[in-house]
Amino acid sequence: MILEIKNLTKTFVIERGVFKAEAGLVKALDGVSFSVNEFDTLGIVGESGSGKTTLAKIIINLIPATSGEVVFDNELIKNIRKDVQIVFQNPYNSLNPKMRIAEILSEPLLIHHIVPRPFVKERALELLRLVGLDENVLGRYPIEFSGGQRQRICIARALASQPKFIILDEPISSLDVTIQAQMLDLFLELKQRLRLTYIFVSHNLAVVRHIADSVLVMENGKVVETGSREEIFYSPKHPYTKALLDAARS
Repeated sequence: MILEIKNLTKTFVIERGVFKAEAGLVKALDGVSFSVNEFDTLGIVGESGSGKTTLAKIIINLIPATSGEVVFDNELIKNIRKDVQIVFQNPYNSLNPKMRIAEILSEPLLIHHIVPRPFVKERALELLRLVGLDENVLGRYPIEFSGGQRQRICIARALASQPKFIILDEPISSLDVTIQAQMLDLFLELKQRLRLTYIFVSHNLAVVRHIADSVLVMENGKVVETGSREEIFYSPKHPYTKALLDAARS
């Protein structure tokens, strides 16, 4: 087991007025518990507002939980900033428009001391090749690329720190359908080649069925069902899971 989530809750305060008086509370996560095995892909599905992205951000330590625990195996994950990475939905907002791609890829290599400075460019080129891009990318800016190409660059940046665990938060939902299929194939290839563990967050059940080993279904901040891919897609138990599957077929 590489990750265990124990009774995680997250409550957001709703504020109003100039003085930001408290107007109410919203419970985004309510007692979420699950685990992820090393080298598996856990698909997390649910409608918008189910708590999927909030959960992903807490795992990667971008926002704090209200209560509960996120426990990584200390033998596998020694440095969360290095060993755990995230790829977000929108590649247009994920890359600094003022930085060339060479700088974007060099930054994590230098921060985490992955390679000596004289070998940074060589390693950056290797990362680009891993995601299907060539060396002429290095001197260009993010604005010069399509959405699919930008997402490949985001993946290359995530891989730069040599992570063991990657959270993919709706990583293909903003891309064209033809590009989505290519990206899914890339994720599967990288998982096998680099022996990665994934959490794959998506509202698209067809995508999750293609890539996940096990599936967790969320509704209103709660886990309503978990199981293997076959159990969830072919023998769902919870009415909400059945409704999601019926909606996806229609």
